[in-house]
Amino acid sequence: MKKVVFSLAALLSATMMVAQSNNSNVTQTGDNNSADITQTGLENGSVTTQEGMSNTAVAVQGSDSFASRNGLVVQTQTGNKNSAFAQHEEDRNQVYQEQIGDGNSASASQNLAFFGGDNLSDQLQEGNANTATTTQEGEFNTAVQLQFGDSNSATSSQEGASNFSGSLQEGGFNSATIAQVGEANASEQYQLGESNSAVGEQWGTDNSLYQDQDGGGNSATSIQGSSLFDSRGGTVEQIQIGEENTAFANHEEDNNYIGQGQLGDGNSASADQNLGSFGGNNSVLQIQIGNGNIADASQNGSDNVSDQDQGGDENLALVTQSGTENTAIQSQSGVGNSAEAVQGGFFFTSRGGTVDQFQSGDENVAFGRHEEDDNIITQTQLGNGNSAAVTQNILTFGGENFSQQFQIGDGNIAEASQEGGSGLSGEGNIVSQIQLGNENIALSSQSGAGNISDIFQAGDMNLAEDTQLGADNFTFVTQSGNMNSSIILQNGTANSAIVTQTGSN
Repeated sequence: MKKVVFSLAALLSATMMVAQSNNSNVTQTGDNNSADITQTGLENGSVTTQEGMSNTAVAVQGSDSFASRNGLVVQTQTGNKNSAFAQHEEDRNQVYQEQIGDGNSASASQNLAFFGGDNLSDQLQEGNANTATTTQEGEFNTAVQLQFGDSNSATSSQEGASNFSGSLQEGGFNSATIAQVGEANASEQYQLGESNSAVGEQWGTDNSLYQDQDGGGNSATSIQGSSLFDSRGGTVEQIQIGEENTAFANHEEDNNYIGQGQLGDGNSASADQNLGSFGGNNSVLQIQIGNGNIADASQNGSDNVSDQDQGGDENLALVTQSGTENTAIQSQSGVGNSAEAVQGGFFFTSRGGTVDQFQSGDENVAFGRHEEDDNIITQTQLGNGNSAAVTQNILTFGGENFSQQFQIGDGNIAEASQEGGSGLSGEGNIVSQIQLGNENIALSSQSGAGNISDIFQAGDMNLAEDTQLGADNFTFVTQSGNMNSSIILQNGTANSAIVTQTGSN
């Protein structure tokens, strides 16, 4: 329905004046209304209708320096103390301003600084003390501003060609701002409620922005491109339903996507892409259902994917990816969980890495970090107060390491480290740690290549620690019971150790 409203408004651009000279038609009903019409050029048209008291309408078409040709200004005011101002130069520009209520202000200017034409500005205000401002430079730009309520503010600035911006505000004290510099950019801003803020910037070509706010005190900011580096083919979607949510999106370069959805109160989502590097085709999806959740994602490079899903309250999810074709997935359900994934760093990137962290419960902590090629981290936590951490190839070259840590219970600790050593790159290592119970500890450290460490714990307060230095070493530890302890050290090549503990110590 919202898109239909904007589409109908855009149809007004088909209206053209066909008279051979300028034409002005002013109709006033009421007291102390003022209309000031100036036309310099050819075949301009101005229609002014005022009903009420102390309304002001000003239409300026052309100037002593630059004429207006085939321009059209239509201003309609019903109420008291409304103000409408329109000014344009150049060819076939159109301004439509309609005000119903008291104390509304609408202003539109077209081609005062640059050559061009065929721009359309449509402003509709129903309510009181609303403010709408449009500035257009270039050609074939369209700006639509619809306000229903009181004390809403809408600002649109366009410079370039074939840009579209549409804002719809229903409620009070909402603020919507959009700035577009480039070609074929499109933005839609919808606000329902009170004291919401939506800000958008688009620098470049073919960028798309969608902001939808339903509630109160929400803030959404989208920045695509900058004055130094453009964004091309970028897309940002921000949807907020609730109170006091914050969403921030910022990217540059080619074909990046950021999607942010918030349902609840006091959630915060932030994402940035390619601010420190060239690249593109990155994607971030952040979904928050609950209250007080925080999600942050930062990606530099190409073809990286980040997916953060939070259900519950006060969960924290952090993702940093530098390199190519990395994928990070974080899913949290519960209260007070924390998950952080880091793929690549400032000096060494990650290529083809995967992180999959799933948390269900309260106050679980998951950390995964790696560099180099094709490393995999998978962590699942079901319970409360569990901790899982994995690092791969932070100190050495290598890749293709695999880690899996699975925890069901409370207070379990699992840590794994996979690196190179003894002249070997850290590659092809495998760690699998499964904990079923409470307060178990599983530690695995691998320095070399082709090592395998497998730890299984079923019970409470068990300890298993594997250390492997070299290549092709193998350990398998099974602990069934309580308070068992196993410590294994392997230094060399092709060593094998199997430990089975049953019962309680």
